[in-house]
Amino acid sequence: VYARGLRPRRKDRMLTDHNVAGDVMLNKIAEFVHTQGHCVLATCAGEAGAFAPHTSLMTFCAAPDCGEFWLATQKNTKKFRNLAENPRASLLIDDRATHAAPRQALTVAVHAAPFPSTAAEQAARAALLARSPGLSGFLADADVLVLRLVAESFQLLTGLTEIFSLEISTPVEKVLDARPRKA
Repeated sequence: VYARGLRPRRKDRMLTDHNVAGDVMLNKIAEFVHTQGHCVLATCAGEAGAFAPHTSLMTFCAAPDCGEFWLATQKNTKKFRNLAENPRASLLIDDRATHAAPRQALTVAVHAAPFPSTAAEQAARAALLARSPGLSGFLADADVLVLRLVAESFQLLTGLTEIFSLEISTPVEKVLDARPRKA
């Protein structure tokens, strides 16, 4: 039985590891995400028929459950304009920094969303700064804001053929809160 809201999809060449519950796989994904420091953010916007993808190498911080990803950007960038026009984007996180050839790559479909409160935005900014102290000067700039990207789905590629996809129909934090707890 999969955790409520998590729906793994079968892909060709699935290995037995892919039959584990969605919440176990989400924990594996979270463990991978929290060992990486950079991602590629892909955004896309433009007039009908003239959409052009745009990618940016970004430092990021993820919520403990990977339901949200926080990235800093200036307001006058193409990525920010793209997200303002089209809030859907994707992140690519891989382990090429620690291995000569990537062993794992994670694609996360996300959408940009406002923070629910100023306190939540400040907490995200503090978490991003704690994870990447080198951003202190950048984050102090008045034209820099922290993006809140909410996860919609994950696709984890291990090696060349092992793929696990996880679609989130319920926000991750609600899924994790709904799991049975031991007394």
